[in-house]
Amino acid sequence: MTDPYQPKYQWRRTELDANDPPTDFDWLGFDGPGYIGRIRKETGGPTVGRWNWAGSVPRTLKGSPPTPNQGYCDTAREATEMVETYWDWCLRRMQSE
Repeated sequence: MTDPYQPKYQWRRTELDANDPPTDFDWLGFDGPGYIGRIRKETGGPTVGRWNWAGSVPRTLKGSPPTPNQGYCDTAREATEMVETYWDWCLRRMQSE
């Protein structure tokens, strides 16, 4: 059995404003000060219980961003890994240009 994925970037609960306290179902990822993406657990609809992930691209990325940049996973850990993998993919793409 392999060890579970260990996040390498910083993650914190999403806090939209004082009226919307953060929960364990919505997280933002950061590489230093740079936003790398978001994960959130679906609480209703056809994807209830699944984790949506959405990767961000570095502001300095030129050209079209790689796709797909979002999707669904069964666990928060898997969704975290997808965002971090997407971010690393963007960084590698920028270095090769």
